Amino acid sequence: MDEYTTPGMAPPAGQTSHFYTPYNSLQIGTVIAFGVTYFLATVFVALRYFQVFILVKKFELDLAIITISFGVSATYFATLVRLMKYGWGKHMWDVSIAQLVKFDKALLPNTVTYLICPSITKMAILSVLFHINPSSIYRYCVVGVAISIFAYTLTLCVITGAPCNPLKTGTTKCLENVALAQAVLNIVSDLAVVALPMPTIHNLQFSTKQKLTVSCLLALGSGVVICSIARLPYVLKLDSTADTTYTEAILGIWSLVEINLGIICACAMRFKKLITTYLPKLSIFSSRSRSRSTGKAYVTDVHMFRPKDSKGQHSYQLHSFQDSSAEPHSPAFPPKSKDISVYRTFDVDVERTDGDRDTRDNGSTDKILT
Repeated sequence: MDEYTTPGMAPPAGQTSHFYTPYNSLQIGTVIAFGVTYFLATVFVALRYFQVFILVKKFELDLAIITISFGVSATYFATLVRLMKYGWGKHMWDVSIAQLVKFDKALLPNTVTYLICPSITKMAILSVLFHINPSSIYRYCVVGVAISIFAYTLTLCVITGAPCNPLKTGTTKCLENVALAQAVLNIVSDLAVVALPMPTIHNLQFSTKQKLTVSCLLALGSGVVICSIARLPYVLKLDSTADTTYTEAILGIWSLVEINLGIICACAMRFKKLITTYLPKLSIFSSRSRSRSTGKAYVTDVHMFRPKDSKGQHSYQLHSFQDSSAEPHSPAFPPKSKDISVYRTFDVDVERTDGDRDTRDNGSTDKILT
């Protein structure tokens, strides 16, 4: 048997094997998917660096972690390009036995790289969530989720590199089980990260609009759960198909999108300072103060009128006094008018903004999203 001319599986009826054809549509689609999503991820990471160095001017741990994930994503794509030379993205009957041997050798770094990249991104998100609530119970939960993600990622990497090593014979089923376990645990951890900040946000003294805004920003950090769920059927399909090189390519596209979308979302959840500085008209982080007056007057600065420790509606008196710079009067020239004091009462209905509310409740959240 010539391993250079023998296909990995017999072609279906009406098909012939072509071992050295150029890139097919699936492989080209993989390159396009990575190019578009990685370009967007690059823009978002660049904006985060701009915010850190120009606007915030302080070191942020989550950005350092995201930068690592950004580099691992590029490494993962490089491993896919290498696999393409050995049949990744082609039907099994278009891949020779010789190519499959090299395919298995290149599969290990590809698998390990994918296992760790989403976990790194989630660690960046958790480093942000850790600071939004000083409660010990809340922080224990965040640390617990982080430890769980680290534990299952490390375990799967060790299993992939030892008993399920692709270089060993008969490890196909083992690798499929690793892929399935990773997919399920990835979805569960995504949902856990989304759920962690919700009780805190619910208890904040924010307006409904502000709660929705903060919830969306924090949930963005794990919006990749959609991609995680979308790739699960292809993981399940690996167990029932012999055309693994083609099915794995479809799975790989979803993995690329998931990784880069995770980086985008993790960056976007920290864009508050950028938005409030350059897009203030969106007004998504504060509620405008409303005023109600008998004279149609509008209050633009609540702090000018609000007494200390006040929380409701109040009446105010506006006084008009004679100009102190006027010349003194004399008996020969009496004043043309008397001193007048004008009293005008009106109600001010104050709606608190971020700065007006109890900083003990929302200060940490407001600060951490800067």
